[in-house]
Amino acid sequence: MEALLEVVSPSFNASFDAEAWPQSAASPAAFVAEPDGEPLAALIGDTLSPRFCSWRGASGRRYIVSVYDGNACPPYCDAVVIAVAVSAEGRRRALAVADTGVFPEPLIARLRSLAPAGERTELHLHLLAASSADRRATLDDLAAAAPHAARS
Repeated sequence: MEALLEVVSPSFNASFDAEAWPQSAASPAAFVAEPDGEPLAALIGDTLSPRFCSWRGASGRRYIVSVYDGNACPPYCDAVVIAVAVSAEGRRRALAVADTGVFPEPLIARLRSLAPAGERTELHLHLLAASSADRRATLDDLAAAAPHAARS
């Protein structure tokens, strides 16, 4: 399956360029072996199960994420966020992965609009990367799982 993923990592000194924000792809696909993320086995059957899943990077490492509706995602600073399109059948496709940086609100607002018509947006937040180097490594690992990933 051909994958398309855009990586966005805001720079502290970078000026805002609206053209540099991730654009919706015509046919995005997930960038992991399990196209719609993996459920957490410990939570299967629990009421918390829909709130968490994991994505695998090229290294095989699992990244646990909190799942939010696109319109209800809190603006966490310094987190890894995966913008996900969800079809009417519930199938998930990753559209973009980004570092929220120190000013997450503009990025979160932009990622909310990535899902194609007829699909809803979820934002998956990985909050366990403790430093900017850890976040960069996480972004690189997730993007490397998509051989045709566009990077900006």
